[in-house]
Amino acid sequence: MSDPSPPPALTGHIDHADRHGLTGWAMDPARPGEAVELELLLDGAPVGRFPADRHRPDLEAAGLGDGCHAFQVQIPGGLSLHAERRLDVQRAADGVAVPGSPVVLARVAPVGEAAQRALEDAVDAAMLEADAPALEALLRDLVRALAARLPQPQPHHAALLERWGAASAARPAQAPPAQDRRRALVIDESIPDPDRDAGSSAILSHMHALRRLGFDVEFVPAHALEAAPEAQARLAEAGFLAWTAPWAGSVEEVLRRGGDGYSVVYVHRLAVMLSYGALVRRWCPAARLVYCVADLHHLRAEREAGLLTGVSGNPAIEELREAELAAIRAADAPITHSPVEQARLAGLLPGVRVHVVPWQVTPPPPVGPASRRRGVAFVGSFGHAPNRDAAWEMLEAVMPLVWAQDATIPFLLAGSGMPQDLREAAGQARGPVEVLGQVPVLAELWGRALLAAAPLRFGAGIKGKVLDSLAAGIPCLCSAIAAEGLGLPPALAGLVQDGAAGMAREIVRLHHEPDEVDRLGAAGREYIAAHYAASVVDAALAPALGLEGEQA
Repeated sequence: MSDPSPPPALTGHIDHADRHGLTGWAMDPARPGEAVELELLLDGAPVGRFPADRHRPDLEAAGLGDGCHAFQVQIPGGLSLHAERRLDVQRAADGVAVPGSPVVLARVAPVGEAAQRALEDAVDAAMLEADAPALEALLRDLVRALAARLPQPQPHHAALLERWGAASAARPAQAPPAQDRRRALVIDESIPDPDRDAGSSAILSHMHALRRLGFDVEFVPAHALEAAPEAQARLAEAGFLAWTAPWAGSVEEVLRRGGDGYSVVYVHRLAVMLSYGALVRRWCPAARLVYCVADLHHLRAEREAGLLTGVSGNPAIEELREAELAAIRAADAPITHSPVEQARLAGLLPGVRVHVVPWQVTPPPPVGPASRRRGVAFVGSFGHAPNRDAAWEMLEAVMPLVWAQDATIPFLLAGSGMPQDLREAAGQARGPVEVLGQVPVLAELWGRALLAAAPLRFGAGIKGKVLDSLAAGIPCLCSAIAAEGLGLPPALAGLVQDGAAGMAREIVRLHHEPDEVDRLGAAGREYIAAHYAASVVDAALAPALGLEGEQA
């Protein structure tokens, strides 16, 4: 008997693949009217199935069925840069690969790694004949010379010299802290950049609040000790002491040296808490451990899985939830920005006091009247999966309904890390789209746009993009997810619109009612001034710091 014929090949292409997801298209030439069920494998292990059923005008124009053969897959949480990963996209029924699969994502070496290896090789060659005591003495001399020339004040020099065993009696003494001020150490993944993400705005706001409440504030980045000089300079200009390379070699070193000198250690984000919460207890037993959850990762993951797969009870998400709850239990004072998440945690962790602490949002100068502005803006960091999904929702679902009623309304697409496939799709849209990328000064965007939109379909926590637009006097049309936890007043309740049809209807209506836009803009600025002022942040943060009953 002859062997059975091989399964038919697919027509298609992997258009874009990165550590956050893939896009492309696939069609069975023998069944052009049917969507192909595909499967994604990560390093050979299946992680999920999905249909190639999205419509793309270019496919239809090319005569490929009705054009409904595209796919977009998000990878929840993204993939690490520090290991090679293989992505396979294949037909679920028989394993036939989509053309362009597999995709191998190469490991990305840390910045400066090649230069460091070259330096190590040169030192090895130069010191080949030296004995160990001579090498140690030479190293200490080198560190002393380096410390004397690097432009950092005490206590950085003392820390560097101590770490390399190069301390001497001649070194300048570290200036003692002011008698009436306590020390706080803040740990986050990297030096905050408010132009990058809302989490940076939040942590910087709380650092300023710590200073107002009587603390000298120090900062150490958990994942980026070799920080860019300009990032370090921003902290120094704001009055914060940053522990970065070469002055510190690790977060644990900073904790060990600080010891009981820290009254508060403030940890931001889950990964940082899981890595360093126990070390805070070991090296700084007298410190109050404050943990800001930023947003509940398991809640965001549950919603994403429900939206993309319709499947509940994912063991990985349940494991993530238990890790988050354990981290919250381990803190002296857990913090969330959202009263909705506080209520959820009250049910999951009865008896644990979770503090709601907003961050400061300073309203910029008011924009011009609505009669001089036009268009709807989407702003977000595209490294965040909910933002990427929401941008596609605007481009593929909301704006086509807007343009069907008014083809002149522009869509302004802005944000850092915008993927290439989104840029290309924007260029092929059936209406006016301006791809702005990262906007250094948001005021320039708000001076043009009539409205903002945040059609988030999954996510958690308070959405910085919504706060920023309201602070600028730009009404922001939100999904219920985007508005969650804000407690918008009745004057702004109409901005919450779930579903593409409702959001499109409001975009068109408000473009014809500039007086209503001005009224909503004024109400938004009043709301921000009342709920996100520095005094509100201080009053909410003080109890988490154990300052109840003290005068700030």
